[in-house]
Amino acid sequence: MKRQAVFFAFIFVLAAILVVGCTDTSTPPQDRTHMMPAATLTRLSGSSEKLVAFVEKACEYAHVHGKDAALSEFNNQSGRFVDGELYIFAYDTKGNTLALPFQHDLLGKNRLNTTDANGTAFIRELISTAQSGGGFVHYYYLDPADNYTVKPKLSYVLMVDQDWIIGAGIYETNETART
Repeated sequence: MKRQAVFFAFIFVLAAILVVGCTDTSTPPQDRTHMMPAATLTRLSGSSEKLVAFVEKACEYAHVHGKDAALSEFNNQSGRFVDGELYIFAYDTKGNTLALPFQHDLLGKNRLNTTDANGTAFIRELISTAQSGGGFVHYYYLDPADNYTVKPKLSYVLMVDQDWIIGAGIYETNETART
């Protein structure tokens, strides 16, 4: 009987550990791509490589040309950092908008607590992810190429220096969007 009680206690503790591990909300944002359906990851795999290269190229541009020149180029709708659906956005670490080429009315505005349709404070997540070494963040955002329709978006972000971040994102289609 004592063995059986120890066995059930062990099973209970093991189950508790698994439940806590599966419900832990402290998973870093850059690791959340594992939560996406396989179809989404398959569709995005080639696009995400292009996305990472695009952001890294913009980061290099900022280091070479300086912050002011880089932000001017990032905000230029016909500049080298707008490529189809890809464009560079930038925020300082306090959440102030530095570059958003299709929403110039938001430049200089603090968006730190801005939430998406699901209540995700995505600007905070973008900044936190960049400060943690860079990575991917999933959220919902207006697609300027589709009449500003709210769509799921996967963005990749990096720190440029201690004071500001840059990123770009890919809008998902309805067939591959996570639920």
